[in-house]
Amino acid sequence: LNKETKDGDVAEKVVIYQRANKEVAIICNHQRTISKSHSAQMSRLTEKITELKGVLKELKTDLDRAKKGKPPLKDADGKQKRNLTPEAIEKKIAQTNTKIEKMERDMQTKEDLKTVALGTSKINYLDPRITVAWCKRHEVPIEKIFNKSLLAKFAWAMDVDPDFRF
Repeated sequence: LNKETKDGDVAEKVVIYQRANKEVAIICNHQRTISKSHSAQMSRLTEKITELKGVLKELKTDLDRAKKGKPPLKDADGKQKRNLTPEAIEKKIAQTNTKIEKMERDMQTKEDLKTVALGTSKINYLDPRITVAWCKRHEVPIEKIFNKSLLAKFAWAMDVDPDFRF
């Protein structure tokens, strides 16, 4: 867990934690069957990503037009879009790129973890002090790792020092 954790946003660090938890779950043979809705969820995520890529393409076209001083093209419904500054469009492009990256990361994580039961290893085999210390060390909110009932169950581990090593 410590070797893999690098600087990044909280979501990337949570994915790293889940991968480490996956290793524990594999060692402990915590397998589960793939849910019936898995393929439907994956196709929904793929559709959303495709939709966002289409929006991104439109935004890039609007940016080119805005830089030339032309008004944006009409949207799919034939309505006139708002005339935004190039800076505002660039900001929207950056936000859309971030959304696409997050969805792709979520999709990859969902695919990687489809046959592994992470909850069992997290509750029964991982020392919660390791998790709490890692969260403190890497500034990850503990709520991203433990749900409300686990926070109550592991209240005794919450005041561990960030330098804790098992």
